[in-house]
Amino acid sequence: MIKVLFFGILSTKCKTKELELDITSAATVKDLIAILKERFSDMPDGPFIIAVNETQATLDTIINDNDEVAVMPPFSGG
Repeated sequence: MIKVLFFGILSTKCKTKELELDITSAATVKDLIAILKERFSDMPDGPFIIAVNETQATLDTIINDNDEVAVMPPFSGG
C-alpha cells in the first residue's frame, strides 16, 4: 500500500488530497501516473513534480510498498 498526496490544482481536479493505493511490486512513477489518469478523468496531463518519500523523483523511480508519493503541479515563486 502506498500513500499518494495531491497538492494545488491536482487536489481540486482529483477531489481528494490523499489516497491509499495497492500497487504491484516494481511499479514506477510512470506507472503510477497512468493509474491516476485512469482513475481520475479530470486529472490534467501534466507536467507534474513527483516526490517519493520527500525526494524528487523521475518517471523511472521505483515505488515500493509503504512509500509516500507527492504529486504536485509546477510551482513558481519570487
